[in-house]
Amino acid sequence: MVWKVMPMSKGQLLDIAPKDLLCEGTFRLCETYKGGGGYDRFPYIASRKLGGHPDAYSIQFIVQLKGCNLDCPYCYVTRAGIWGEHVNKTSNELVDAFIESGAQVFHLMGGAPALQLQQWPELIGILFKKCPNAIFHSDFMLTEKTHYRSENLRDLNGHRCLYAINIKGLTQKAWLSNTRKPLDEAVFWANWLAIQKSGVSAYVTFTGVLRSDLDTFWQKAEKNSIDVNLWAKESFVIDLIEYEAVKHVDDIAWGTK
Repeated sequence: MVWKVMPMSKGQLLDIAPKDLLCEGTFRLCETYKGGGGYDRFPYIASRKLGGHPDAYSIQFIVQLKGCNLDCPYCYVTRAGIWGEHVNKTSNELVDAFIESGAQVFHLMGGAPALQLQQWPELIGILFKKCPNAIFHSDFMLTEKTHYRSENLRDLNGHRCLYAINIKGLTQKAWLSNTRKPLDEAVFWANWLAIQKSGVSAYVTFTGVLRSDLDTFWQKAEKNSIDVNLWAKESFVIDLIEYEAVKHVDDIAWGTK
């Protein structure tokens, strides 16, 4: 299968160290806690799941994919890094670049990587065939598809796979402010429930939300059959960071093909 991969955008290059750019900026490395970004618990969650020290999971190989159903004004990838010119890469090419990078974690991100959810199983299969000790990491936003297909989710349930459910607002008003797109709550809850039923290993992040709204949100989640005891304990809030790239968020039109 072919992936539409987005090289680093002009805005992103303001925040990324040149030494972290790979293949002339087609990919990059990300050190989780470089610069003091201590909110991200991924290394600790991975450590609890797989064993070992969290530092073993702090270096990620980043692949950015084209397209997103949201239009977040704080997006450090920027529209140009989501809707600009892409390069085509096969799953084998992505895995080979990952192996060459020396990273432990393969992070397939966007935009919204779950727009290509049906392609993930092939990539995961090739990744673990060539590099059995790797970790596959990617992201769900619960609103990319009308419904996540159970057969696709079932194929993602690998021992060394770990996913983030990224929630961009706790209320309709907050979601619209954070994403510039309306929230279809029926799709949101149905897709979260589908992930829960699939048994894939995932955790929840909240971006740019009011912590005072969390209790009410979890009460609503419980009413929609979400197992709050399962999800709340691994969840964490991501505060918005004033990346230099944000000045370039709107350099091109949203949805540019």
